[in-house]
Amino acid sequence: MPDFFLTCIDRVREAFIADNLLSSQDIPFLERYYARHWPALRKLEVGERKDVYLSGHTGDHRFNSNIRAYLGVLDEMSWGFKGTGPHTLALNILYTYTGDEKFSREYAFDFRADFLENINSKKSYVLEKSLILDWIKEKQKGITYVQ
Repeated sequence: MPDFFLTCIDRVREAFIADNLLSSQDIPFLERYYARHWPALRKLEVGERKDVYLSGHTGDHRFNSNIRAYLGVLDEMSWGFKGTGPHTLALNILYTYTGDEKFSREYAFDFRADFLENINSKKSYVLEKSLILDWIKEKQKGITYVQ
């Protein structure tokens, strides 16, 4: 597809999102769209332990990572500040990795503080699987994590 055409699709999509014209029925279509154009953003299933990709380039907080919003009030996830978006992302990273809702809710604020609050919200990042797993193991043992 020509770049111009993709840019037009993105502008239309952003307009629909901004005006809340997208319904929950549109979400699977958009997930497939992003996964096709940015394979790293394919949503992980619970128990699927792979690197977490955070894209500062998508413009849509529902599709800017490869983490699906299983838990929490919002389906929009972000990073770079102390807020609901980073908390939702932390909560769902932990849930995706552990499948344990209680653990995820208990440690989401800690994960947000350790990994998501102090990074630039406009940039893209990779949270490596090994780093996340080590952090989870330390919390499960009751040890404070120092980054």
